[in-house]
Amino acid sequence: MFCKRSKGAESIREVRGGDPTMATSFPTNKISNTKYTIYNFLFLNLYEQFSRFMNIYFLIIACLQLWNAITPVNPLTTWLPLILIFLVSAIKEGLDDYFRYKADKEANNRAVQVSRDGVLVEMRAADIVVGDILYMVENEQIAADVVLLKSSSDGAAYIETANLDGETDLKSRTCLAETQELSGSQVLNFKGVCECAAPNPEIYKFDSRLRLTTDANAESLSLSAKQTALQGCMLRNTEWVYGMVVYTGNETKIGKNKRIPPTKWTHLDQLINKATVAIFTLQVCFIIAFGIAGALWREDKGKKMEYLLVSKEEWYDPIVIPLRFMLLMSFMIPISLKVTMDMVKFYYAQLINWDIHMYDEETNTPAEAKNTAISEDLGQLEYIFRTRPEPLRRT
Repeated sequence: MFCKRSKGAESIREVRGGDPTMATSFPTNKISNTKYTIYNFLFLNLYEQFSRFMNIYFLIIACLQLWNAITPVNPLTTWLPLILIFLVSAIKEGLDDYFRYKADKEANNRAVQVSRDGVLVEMRAADIVVGDILYMVENEQIAADVVLLKSSSDGAAYIETANLDGETDLKSRTCLAETQELSGSQVLNFKGVCECAAPNPEIYKFDSRLRLTTDANAESLSLSAKQTALQGCMLRNTEWVYGMVVYTGNETKIGKNKRIPPTKWTHLDQLINKATVAIFTLQVCFIIAFGIAGALWREDKGKKMEYLLVSKEEWYDPIVIPLRFMLLMSFMIPISLKVTMDMVKFYYAQLINWDIHMYDEETNTPAEAKNTAISEDLGQLEYIFRTRPEPLRRT
């Protein structure tokens, strides 16, 4: 397909048939949903870990224990567990991102059937270009945003949009009568022109025009979202369809709605973070009270006990006693809590993946925990809303 951009900001995209070399003006269809790269993993992961107050608290405690004048224990007793905490969290985040990378690789390498010079050839989904004619069969995932041209069901097709909007109810799509009447050979050699809007995130809107020939004076047919199938949708209850690619890669509707996966905090994480702040506030109160009491005792009785060497004062002596109490009370927030939670979360996320009772035989779809950090929030659901009036019989 020949694809033409306007100069400057693109407002109208013109997609023509017959010249695939011009598709180099547009992004490839390669998708990527990973959160990190090899170069930014260390920095981003440390930044995310230190966004938790608990980790900042442990780092402060570990740094204070490097000061021999106040530490009652070997600093390694805190530094080794702290390093282990960061290491376990980094490994868990790395595994989550690796699984996203594997899913992306599988999607990019998935075989699709594309028209090349009027003949269907098998190629990778990542190699699809704007303007290609795709041949898709039942239960196949749509590899790019396409305009439907012809279907096996007299122009009708059904898609599942769960990957886009979470809705599992099938949505009907229809091909234009003018394109449905084309023969298979005519569709594979389609020379029409589609004038559509610039890539945008509106998944329910597609106001475009289609001409069946390259003649600018030819009849222009109106297109809407009813004639589209978007990347990520599944073709259901339809033996086959032909579609013309209009958006690829990051310019698809789902690509325009994609954001960098955020660091999600569960209800339990938020509760623990608040509890940590509250305990730290209580510790500060104790530190101030015990620090004042210690300073008074030091001035009143401590200096009389020569073996304590209290008379040998340093400039930092006023803060020594409060900081010692801070280290002595640091056990109030257990350093093992975070690493234990991360390991448990990862384990029961795997239990979800392994649960045979959550396998859907009809679509051959197993359960998949895409984020191991938020699985426990599934138990916090209180309300389920349905758009249909029928009652829920099983959840």
